[in-house]
Amino acid sequence: MKMNNEVEWAVEHLKTYGYCLLEDRIPGDLAQNMAQRCLELHADPKLEPYIVGDEFYQSLFGMLNLDDRVWACASHPDVVAVARHFLGPNCRVVEACSKPTWPGAPRQGLHVDSACEFSEVPDVPWMINSIWMLTDFTVENGATGVVPMSHRSRLKHPPPEIKADSPLIKPVTGWAGSVMMWHGGLFHMARANTSEQIRVGLNVAYYPRWFNNWIEDDHQPLWPETHDRMSPEMQSLCPGKLGRKREDVYER
Repeated sequence: MKMNNEVEWAVEHLKTYGYCLLEDRIPGDLAQNMAQRCLELHADPKLEPYIVGDEFYQSLFGMLNLDDRVWACASHPDVVAVARHFLGPNCRVVEACSKPTWPGAPRQGLHVDSACEFSEVPDVPWMINSIWMLTDFTVENGATGVVPMSHRSRLKHPPPEIKADSPLIKPVTGWAGSVMMWHGGLFHMARANTSEQIRVGLNVAYYPRWFNNWIEDDHQPLWPETHDRMSPEMQSLCPGKLGRKREDVYER
């Protein structure tokens, strides 16, 4: 499938710098509405077992099962084109989680994604991650910070000399409805929210077929009834085992 100019630019930017930003991929009002729904879900006591974090920064896993609008983000043709360029035509959507960051949230630690279990970090991409900006991402509200070109290091962990306040860390800002994508090996972090606004992101992770999902302890499986409602395109992005609980699907 031929890529449009913006997607070609995104691929080249991600290849060179480790990340890219695709602006205005869903309407801003839809993004804001999804952000409000995410906050409602985070406040639902029944979903506490699927939430990781504290009163300032949280991740709610299993969003593919909780809001059907997530599918339009996960299967957005521009995003999928970028992911397939790096991971191959059979790459898959493994998990989607909402990530609110409340005012007063401290910065999170600089890290890479899904590399801890490798005996040797691959020289090919093992993950293309994405975060949909459901609210505006600004410098003040803690927009994701990245170290450009660090995906080339093949390190499992950022070197200790890159402190959390290092000038090497650059914020990636954008309007609600935009999406940032990055190589799993890119050094990145959630920055401190010094504003009065809640920043909300939707994280969708893409992996090649050879990646074993058990290394991510908090990932939730796709429910059979969720899969049944999906479009054929979305189903093709979710070819893994179906189940209601992790033990139904994931194993070491």
